[in-house]
Amino acid sequence: MSSYKAVVGIFDYLDDTLTAIKAAKDGSYDYRVYSPVPRPEIEEATLPGKSNVRLFTMTGAITGCCFGFALSILCSLDYPMRVSAKDIISVPAFFVPGYECTILFGGLATLAGLLYFCKIPDLLRKVGYDPRFSDDKFGVVVGCNGEQVEDVKNALTKSGAIEVQVREGL
Repeated sequence: MSSYKAVVGIFDYLDDTLTAIKAAKDGSYDYRVYSPVPRPEIEEATLPGKSNVRLFTMTGAITGCCFGFALSILCSLDYPMRVSAKDIISVPAFFVPGYECTILFGGLATLAGLLYFCKIPDLLRKVGYDPRFSDDKFGVVVGCNGEQVEDVKNALTKSGAIEVQVREGL
């Protein structure tokens, strides 16, 4: 049985990094990309679909709206007070708590979704991370089996990597 390896390609230029990402996607490898600055080109190359965080936001907002209205209605039923011959459950008066809870729960659910999908906090050390990725270099870390290491190294070198390293695990 072969061990799992991480092949780290270090790049100077964005175009070379995008070429390496395409090679990793074409080979159906597990990969991770590091960039010193946010670049929309990398985001488009790695995640072309829409984010699932929006589902968290929608679920939180619907839950918050239901909670806000339910809280207001149940409080009115628990302590009924008639004012100007209005009904005990007067829906127009409950729009403000419903709206506020919609915003609150939607925002908290969005934060939870971001933390979940970004895998934060990631308390474990990242195997392929190099401190140069925070300064001025781009990095593509590709996970592969022991037999595939040479193919991945050749693909990263052909893509324009200035340095290719092999590390244990991903």
